[in-house]
Amino acid sequence: MKVGLGTTVWSSGTTKGHLDGIGIYTQSLSQALEACPDVQVRPYTFGVDTPTLSCGVAASLTPHFPKFVLKNALLGADHRVDQRLASEVDIFHAPDHHIPRLKNVAMVASVMDLIPQIHPEWVTLKLRRLKNWLFNQSVGWADQVITISEYSKRDIVRLLDISEDRVHVTPLGVDGHYFSRQSDAARQEALHKHGLEPGFFLFVGTLQPRKNLAAVLAAHAQLPEALRKRHPLVVVGRNGWRAETLVEELRALEARGEGKWLEYLPQDEVIALLQSAAALVFMSLFEGFGLPAIEAFAARCPVICSNTTSLPEVVGEAALQADPRDFKGITQAMLEVLDDPLAVSQRVEEGERRARDYTWDACAARTLEVYRLALQGR
Repeated sequence: MKVGLGTTVWSSGTTKGHLDGIGIYTQSLSQALEACPDVQVRPYTFGVDTPTLSCGVAASLTPHFPKFVLKNALLGADHRVDQRLASEVDIFHAPDHHIPRLKNVAMVASVMDLIPQIHPEWVTLKLRRLKNWLFNQSVGWADQVITISEYSKRDIVRLLDISEDRVHVTPLGVDGHYFSRQSDAARQEALHKHGLEPGFFLFVGTLQPRKNLAAVLAAHAQLPEALRKRHPLVVVGRNGWRAETLVEELRALEARGEGKWLEYLPQDEVIALLQSAAALVFMSLFEGFGLPAIEAFAARCPVICSNTTSLPEVVGEAALQADPRDFKGITQAMLEVLDDPLAVSQRVEEGERRARDYTWDACAARTLEVYRLALQGR
């Protein structure tokens, strides 16, 4: 099977030197698909970034996706792109919300979540209504739709009016590196580099409203001063959008000696921090899946997370859950982690078992099943 894979986000992230969630998903899925017998992955991008990826050099189908998809919506499939893909692949998979309209090629689209539609206040407002309309239209062009949780599936069926039997839940996987215990020396080296000692609370995520760092900062500030010093809050995440106040609070946190802001760390240092933290505090207001929680499970890091959207489904009983809008409840969860090591140990064991159920091989196998359904429908 020749699979045309949309790599727009992956290609852009590779060019910039930093992959975010969808880029990691596309890269990991590609590598797992290529390990499957009789599967050949061919990368395509809607843009000008055509770097060499693990599956080859991405071929550009059009330099400007927004204009392209608007034309698709108004005039139908682009004949040139449609004919090219029909001659080169058996199926096209759009894993990153860059979904073309195709006439002669079976197509699968991955939709992680519908955050822009449900919470437009959390995203860039420029042309948001048009962008949402185009995205909703483009999802409907897919023969089959993949999403990453039952929670997201319910949103897609309800809000996009797509039949339930066309939407398939395919959970994400965990990079195997998270399961490998780093040596004491390696962990200590990473901690020393950033002036840290084991036992800090850890936040990982881009500074943006949805990630709810403001509540985590407020919760940490409610801890007794001695605990704030002994268990500082370490934030790993680049400055995103609508984060001006957060940046000021992080600078003040550092000035008080109660935390650190590390804008970007390579994966091995993130793992070192996970394996040294008192807990990952993951209080996002909305997640389509919540991969950082599963990565923390794999690293045997305790997890405090939100009790909303997809997270209860994904973490089960392995995480300590709290209302993300109740910072006092988050504080109580932090204290519970510090005060009840037996319960923490039990959740850590359950978390690692749960993480081992989420693999990229399983994701690829389920994805191939959806490809076959799409091809059968043609």
